[in-house]
Amino acid sequence: MLKVMDWDDIKAPHIGAVEDYVKALSAIELSSCERDMLRAHAKAPGREITGLKLAEAVGHFGCRMGHKKYGRLAVKIATAAGLPACQTDVSDYLAAIFTLADGVQSDGEDWNWTMHEPVAGALRQLGIV
Repeated sequence: MLKVMDWDDIKAPHIGAVEDYVKALSAIELSSCERDMLRAHAKAPGREITGLKLAEAVGHFGCRMGHKKYGRLAVKIATAAGLPACQTDVSDYLAAIFTLADGVQSDGEDWNWTMHEPVAGALRQLGIV
């Protein structure tokens, strides 16, 4: 099992404060699928979810689809928040997710994602969850 890093550190440049995520989520247009993925992640026990479960939350199949869709959403949020990309050796869409969550690769190609507290706080503040 590969563990990239424990990025859930408020000093990491790609992780914003609650206010950054509130600003970003207020500025971008979220599709119903994107909103559902954020809700599923925030409501998961311990705010931990896999790429497969993210895909299933919006009616898709396979962890790759979950990661790609969630990665695209993460890019939108990071750009609107003015957060830099996470510097890591994984694909761009996986790297983007580190803006929203700490990730650990499972034995296969899926990942376990734990949502950063500032993201969850912003979702609560905006009434998304």
